[in-house]
Amino acid sequence: MYENSTSDTFNRLAGCWIGSGLGSYPGIEPFRYAERLLISHEADWNMLHVLQRTWLEKDGSAGRALHLESGIIHARDDGSLVYSCGQDNGRTEVMVGAVTREGGGVRIDWVTTEHANDSRLLRMGRTWMIDGASLRYEAHLSTVRTPEYRKHLEANLQRSAAVGT
Repeated sequence: MYENSTSDTFNRLAGCWIGSGLGSYPGIEPFRYAERLLISHEADWNMLHVLQRTWLEKDGSAGRALHLESGIIHARDDGSLVYSCGQDNGRTEVMVGAVTREGGGVRIDWVTTEHANDSRLLRMGRTWMIDGASLRYEAHLSTVRTPEYRKHLEANLQRSAAVGT
């Protein structure tokens, strides 16, 4: 486990998170999804490994696979975080996260600084809010077709005792 402010953030993030979310965006039907987010500490490196899986939710249960994302979060000397990830559709992203303390929790505002393999995207960002055993997030984006920066996803996850993938 870590012992400074970065370590506090890493310790809060590490774990298995399970929950559900809502997605919407102009041109697609709104949808519900189930999610499992595994964030694990890589003991030999000062970083976290992230594995996110989502499934389309139908009648309260997980249906077909919807999204898969895998990446690494590491800390910079200035206290910010960098999240580099690859996604099942071939898109890659690099995000820089500003960490702030809110009450007893932590907020991370991620801004995508680089992306590849998806020419539709203009701007992307995410906000993660971690408070105890709860992780809430929103993802925003703008595209060539919809240049207005707007919410695409929101989810509420709970820390689970489950481990592994």
